[in-house]
Amino acid sequence: MNTCAECVMLVDDSEIDIFINRKILEFNHFSRDIVSTTSPREALDMLSDSEISKIPEVIFLDLNMPVIDGFRFLYEFSELPEQIRKYISIVVLTSSDNDLDKELANQSSSVIKFISKPLTDEKVLAIRDMIIRAS
Repeated sequence: MNTCAECVMLVDDSEIDIFINRKILEFNHFSRDIVSTTSPREALDMLSDSEISKIPEVIFLDLNMPVIDGFRFLYEFSELPEQIRKYISIVVLTSSDNDLDKELANQSSSVIKFISKPLTDEKVLAIRDMIIRAS
């Protein structure tokens, strides 16, 4: 089965959520390679150090994380060079159902979708369809 993306990144402070989300993405053949981290700082460092061929096409980002939250990640992500950012779409995957959180997250031009946890097969397929239609 064809994948939607060559590489995706999971950024979530919960290792359990990362494990579950990885399994759901693998089951749905969403990506050939899945990179994950519990640290938004580490994710930003990985993106800064990446060669273009290794940059994830999709980042699944949690909002509610200690030290650096998802909003700070989005701000710092917007400061990365355009040649990195232009290849990446961000899906905010969070336990928040706050309309203000959704509004703030959607202000980032890289955010393509705001969805509530848990990630499900149906949500993965909807995101895949959205990305395929946009390409």
